[in-house]
Amino acid sequence: MTAEAILRLSTDPVLPFYPLDIALDVQNKLKDDPLQTAELLAAAAILRDNSTFLQSESMRPANDPKERDPSHVRMLNDVLQGLEKSFLIPAPPAGLCRNLLYGLSTQSSRFSILKDAQEVERPVNQTLSFVFNAIRSAQKLVQSGLELFENDPDSSH
Repeated sequence: MTAEAILRLSTDPVLPFYPLDIALDVQNKLKDDPLQTAELLAAAAILRDNSTFLQSESMRPANDPKERDPSHVRMLNDVLQGLEKSFLIPAPPAGLCRNLLYGLSTQSSRFSILKDAQEVERPVNQTLSFVFNAIRSAQKLVQSGLELFENDPDSSH
């Protein structure tokens, strides 16, 4: 499985990262979380909408050899590579992953950092801020990817 992943990463023109999957994961993590806020849900919805558009309008042509433009592929891969990095936090609480998308427990679909804040009584506002900033960072990255392709005079969109 590792060899197949390495082969795909080295041979596929577009990195096999799917922004819509990340956006849906974010929404699912927030869906039933008691610490969710309207602001978090709104940011996650915008991330989902923009990710849907990026995945369908920009990734599809980049994967088609007839439509593939090397500069588009490079820009798209830069956006995709940075997307997951948006969810990294500098100093996670002890026992948690640095990437907010990953949890050490498969028993909960919540953001681990939110669950931890509630259970261990860490500062909830700071924790919510970590999650909100990560979502906004991903949202801005996806939006910048859309704008790159939207403003391209060679683009057929």
